[in-house]
Amino acid sequence: MTQASTEIQGAARLRSTLAAARSDFTDMDQSESARLIESRAAQRAPKRSGRLASSVRARDLGKGAAEVASSLIYAPVIHYGWPAHSISANPFLETAATDSVPLVQAANLKEADRILGKVHGA
Repeated sequence: MTQASTEIQGAARLRSTLAAARSDFTDMDQSESARLIESRAAQRAPKRSGRLASSVRARDLGKGAAEVASSLIYAPVIHYGWPAHSISANPFLETAATDSVPLVQAANLKEADRILGKVHGA
């Protein structure tokens, strides 16, 4: 009776590159996605003086997160409104984020392809 054996070439490298990909996915760069939203939020911000639109900034927070926000003290009042002062909500950030979903998905797929392109076996 003959005995057969199989040897897998590159298993250690595959394991190593998969582990690196897992880490990269956990920390996936969201800066491109945030910039896409930032651009649309600036376009949608009310433009009395232009300060609000020019104050909208995107930043990568690491660990697969990012934020798009304004540091102006009145930005939340404009975004959420203030009924007691007859200020209606203008959710320009939320609208920009919703409108950007297809573009953000495409940016995330591009980043995922880049990460997966580094996975190799033998």
